Amino acid sequence: MIFSKKPYSTCPSVPQRKGKSRNRPENVKNGIGVKAIWLNNALCLLESAHQWVAHRRSIEVRNGLIAGLHEPGSTIPSDCETIDATGLIAIPGLVNCHSHSPDNLIRGTTGDLPLELWSLSSSAGRESRTAREIYVSTMLGAVEMIRTGTTSVLDHVRISPDIDCEALDAVARAWRDSGMRATIAPVVSDRMIVETMPFEAEDLEDIDLSAYGRRQPLPATTQMDIAENFFQRWHEADGGRIRVAIGPSGPQRCSDDLLAAAADFSRRNDTLLHTHVLETRTQREMGFRLYGRGMIAHLKDLGALTPRTNLVHSIWLERDDAETIARMGASIIHNPISNARLGSGFCPLPELLRVGVRVGLGTDSACCNDSNNLLEAVKWAAILHNSLSQDEAHWTGPHRALSLATIGGADALGLEGVTGRIAVGHAADLAFFRIASPAFAPLNDAVRQLVLAETGSALAMVMIAGRIAQKDGRATQIDESELWEEAQALSQRRQHDNRNAYMATNGLELPIRRMRSRIMGGCACH
Repeated sequence: MIFSKKPYSTCPSVPQRKGKSRNRPENVKNGIGVKAIWLNNALCLLESAHQWVAHRRSIEVRNGLIAGLHEPGSTIPSDCETIDATGLIAIPGLVNCHSHSPDNLIRGTTGDLPLELWSLSSSAGRESRTAREIYVSTMLGAVEMIRTGTTSVLDHVRISPDIDCEALDAVARAWRDSGMRATIAPVVSDRMIVETMPFEAEDLEDIDLSAYGRRQPLPATTQMDIAENFFQRWHEADGGRIRVAIGPSGPQRCSDDLLAAAADFSRRNDTLLHTHVLETRTQREMGFRLYGRGMIAHLKDLGALTPRTNLVHSIWLERDDAETIARMGASIIHNPISNARLGSGFCPLPELLRVGVRVGLGTDSACCNDSNNLLEAVKWAAILHNSLSQDEAHWTGPHRALSLATIGGADALGLEGVTGRIAVGHAADLAFFRIASPAFAPLNDAVRQLVLAETGSALAMVMIAGRIAQKDGRATQIDESELWEEAQALSQRRQHDNRNAYMATNGLELPIRRMRSRIMGGCACH
């Protein structure tokens, strides 16, 4: 089983050619072309126009792709390994459009706080990680996702204190070794922390901000050079299973020069621009302070609002923003659980879908969700907004929510036609659930029961690019016992070693409370 402990190299001075997988350790197999498999007589969930139907089909897998969907009783080719899927429901592997792998090692370390205060503790916990810690943290998320039916992920990677080649390589190696289909979007930001929130002078009075609040980030050009180098070495690695995007942290955390450079990176490399936008009311306030108008309008004028753009959260939109986003072809990534956990507000999902905005779903961070289980987010997306309308025709519902987690997510990540469907020519990224399980017994409506009742406990098998990545509750490519043990030791050591970082970040707690009290009312003392 794979849990590589090879040393990590620093950034090479000469980038490797795109599309070449030169970073593979000898003990990792390529999932493409390993074997031909016949999954006999599965109950397949097939989608058309956001409605799902269940049909019995045998799935033929060759060279990592779905080569055929056959009627029951069809002749099985002699070169296929046969798996009896009669007792299984087959769905497209889920697509998690927003996660933060560095946060997996700090799960459970932050309390019930709004985003701006929550981020102080999470930032301190991520400080000064070794490459090994970053690899292990990434692998933790991979195992959890694989064990709950997710086969594709967008990892918005924040390296603290600054973006770093060796750290990004550790992230990419972990996703490669896990077997998942991953898009890695390195976070870039070039504003000091005190410049990212709508503080007034009195909010910062008598506060020492030298250790954290006024820490100067790397120059924007240096950050973009590192991202470019990483793209050249890893984009389309492992037969296209590993992809690289660019991830501005949020407009309020980036200069216009950096946002424009990120937009140019996305255009030149035909890759995603993935950014947090308007997650909280204070971010909306900061947008008007910086730009004198809404953030969506500003991103549009910078050339950063295109069909390659992912707008994560998008809660505090202006009146016409949804129509603008739809017209420009950008996608919104909806994270219902973290939005609720942090008290950020409600993404206007029904309105977004009504006007034709492309939407994918995300789990967000494992320390503000606190999970990497996309099945939970699918249920929340299906029912969270029902109370906004007494007309059930306006509700999202299980069928649409499942579409957002599969074909919708694939479309948002630029993987339409690659994954997200059980269809001939698509990647064999599949999740199989046991019908003989609490969520599906008795089986009356497979889609409704999957979305509203299943947690991952009925998951029998997961396939990614034609390779079995999970079977009978355990990841097949990773020594889970060793992973849990090492993660515990690394977490305890980091919490001890980062005590000064926690003290530095907590120096901003009072200013943030003063700022929030001024903007939203309430007391600033607790």
